[in-house]
Amino acid sequence: MSALQLGVRPDRTVLIGAAWRAALVVVAAVAVALEAPAWARLPLSAAAMLAVASFVLRRFGRHGRLDVVLVLAGGGLVALALLGLLLNVLPTGIGPLGWGLAVGALELAVLAFLAVFRFEGDSAPRRRISFTTNPVGIVTGAAAVLVLVGAVGYSTVSYTATHVSPLAIASEADGSSITVTVSAGGAQGPYELDLVTATGRTVVATGIRVDSGDPYTKTVPAPSTRAVLQLVTVGSSTPVRQLILDGTAK
Repeated sequence: MSALQLGVRPDRTVLIGAAWRAALVVVAAVAVALEAPAWARLPLSAAAMLAVASFVLRRFGRHGRLDVVLVLAGGGLVALALLGLLLNVLPTGIGPLGWGLAVGALELAVLAFLAVFRFEGDSAPRRRISFTTNPVGIVTGAAAVLVLVGAVGYSTVSYTATHVSPLAIASEADGSSITVTVSAGGAQGPYELDLVTATGRTVVATGIRVDSGDPYTKTVPAPSTRAVLQLVTVGSSTPVRQLILDGTAK
């Protein structure tokens, strides 16, 4: 039978392998937490995951690579699901920072565990099912890895496509003028502020950038007729937010 044993003094090669993989995991976690561009964080995240998986295969692959790959794929999906449930109940919620720290910490814990512990099997030879001895193992293992990589990639792309930081535009009348405030939950911009009336469009302000706790304010003359204040991304004609001003109201 196999037993889990503590390696008091891990081999130098094992430590080097764990060290560079840990460094890659940290870089990938920081990229996700800081919301780096998708073209940067997706390859880094995939590389970190494959690096951890290769370390598992290196340590336990002699017991059957197919078994190890299936355990990695299934365990990875279960771990991601549990992390999502945990982050959902935490005050930080499910966000890039939480995902980056949680997944990074999990991968680092796996690397540390693998560097210290190892399986010691019986001295008697045992029949193993591996990629090199069973063609079905190649297909099944590859499919399992693709499912895991696809799930991680799809969730990241889906989050990037649907996650939009809060953005709001508000106004407060003060006699013959109106104070317009643009606020957001994160760094956004540049925008321009347009006043649209029946006679045409007037650019009120441009180069507007906002951040959490740093709103933009602008005082404009109150229109005498019904008008619409539109917040437009620079270079685009489609408003991201708009506010209707009724010229007949006080």
